[in-house]
Amino acid sequence: MVEPLVKKAYETEKKAAGSYTDGLGLIRGQGLRYTGVEKTVGRIAVDTIIHKHLMKAILDAMKEIEKLAGGGPVEEIREAELSNDQKALVKRFAEMHLEIEKDMIETYQKMAEKMGHPLFKGLAEALVENEREHHRLLAELIAEYGE
Repeated sequence: MVEPLVKKAYETEKKAAGSYTDGLGLIRGQGLRYTGVEKTVGRIAVDTIIHKHLMKAILDAMKEIEKLAGGGPVEEIREAELSNDQKALVKRFAEMHLEIEKDMIETYQKMAEKMGHPLFKGLAEALVENEREHHRLLAELIAEYGE
């Protein structure tokens, strides 16, 4: 199970972020403001803060996904013959969400272009690819049930 590892990473990053923030204050207090030392420690502090928040977001997402899954994995996927009404419902649902995914692709692309921090840029680029996959899957549903 990955959750204990994510929790450990979160706790470690939380402690490290506090330590780097305190250390940065000490470095600045020792007259090292605007030096390479401050720049390096500051960069690590910023990255560590980002890591901490990403781990927290992953933990929160895992909890929400667990609720969605009903507390456990899907045991078996079965094929079902859909009625015409069910097919129409699936098609309408997919078409509606296709527009949302298209908007998110464009939004994340713009974010990736404007992000200055490499972690944020990389995350936005990964989200673009994930949204493209959603778009592809929804298009497949439309093709399959749009008869």
